[in-house]
Amino acid sequence: MTDLRTRQRELGRQTIVDACADLVTERHHLDFTMREIAERAGVSLRTVYNHFPTRQDLLAALGSEFNDQMQIRGGREVGDVHDLDGMLEAIASNHRSFEEVGGISEAFAQMPLADVGVDASRAERTTAIVQLMTEAMPDVPEGDAQAIALMLRHLLSHRSWFWLTREYGLDTETVTRVVQWAVRSLVDAAESGDLPAPADDNASH
Repeated sequence: MTDLRTRQRELGRQTIVDACADLVTERHHLDFTMREIAERAGVSLRTVYNHFPTRQDLLAALGSEFNDQMQIRGGREVGDVHDLDGMLEAIASNHRSFEEVGGISEAFAQMPLADVGVDASRAERTTAIVQLMTEAMPDVPEGDAQAIALMLRHLLSHRSWFWLTREYGLDTETVTRVVQWAVRSLVDAAESGDLPAPADDNASH
C-alpha cells in the first residue's frame, strides 16, 4: 500500500509539473497563479500546495524535470567534454535533446537567468565552458580568449536554440550546423590572429 501511495503521489506531482510546463509554454512567460496550475492539472489547490508550497518550488521542480529529461535523452554535460571536437558533438546531441523534451524545454527557456534554485549549476557550467574554450585557444591573449569563450557559451546555450527555432523558425538540424560552424569559425579566426579590434581602433571609426 505504501508503494502504491508513493506512486500515486509521484504521479500527482508529475501532473502538476506538466501542467505548469504547458501553461508557461502557451503564455511565453511565468505570469501564472497556483490556482491556474491546479485547474490545468485537474487537482485541488490544496494538492498543489501539498507538493509545492511556493511558486519557486514549482519552478525549481520544472527546472529539475528539464535536466532529468535531458539526461534521459542523452544530453551532454560539460564535464563529459574535454576538447573542441567533443564540444561540437555535444552541440548536436544537446540540440536533439532540446527538441525531444518538447514543452518542458520551451517552458524552461522562459525562466529568468537569475532565478535562484531553477538552475543552480549554471555558473559552474559557464566556468567549465570558458575554461575548455580558452584552452582551445592557447595563443590568444587572455582577455580576448575569455570574451570569445563567453560568446561561444552564449551560442551553446539552451536559450540560443530556443530563440533560433521557436522565435525565428529555423529547424534544429540547421541550428546545429550553424552553431557548430560558428564555434569552429570563431576558434579558427582567433588562433590565426584575427581578433577583435582594440578599443582605440574602434573609437577612431
